[in-house]
Amino acid sequence: MIEEFSCKTCDFIEEYPNEDSPIKCPECGSKWYLLKFLKEPRIKIPFVSIGYKDSPRYSVTLGVSETQIEAAKRLSPQCEWKRFGHSFRPLIKNRAEKKKLMKQCNYEEYEPKDFKGKD
Repeated sequence: MIEEFSCKTCDFIEEYPNEDSPIKCPECGSKWYLLKFLKEPRIKIPFVSIGYKDSPRYSVTLGVSETQIEAAKRLSPQCEWKRFGHSFRPLIKNRAEKKKLMKQCNYEEYEPKDFKGKD
């Protein structure tokens, strides 16, 4: 059985399985709430595929010049390299592979908070 917890003060709504619902609102601490019993959950949690699903692309940032390709292949033997003009770019299949290649190259990933919009 699923319980739907609905706060009357701050409009917080959450579903809890097996009678694990709180006795006061987790958001505002109010004890004014409604409990509804549901047969199945109404709130569908969206599946986030960012970082989990394969999205093959050739990385410009991790690319190397013609003179550096042999050293790059020794450093990252698992990568497939493709020529683009006078440079070579590695094929990155997913986020895990990108992070592994960045670590091999001693690169660091910036935090999203480091990128600020125009002021």
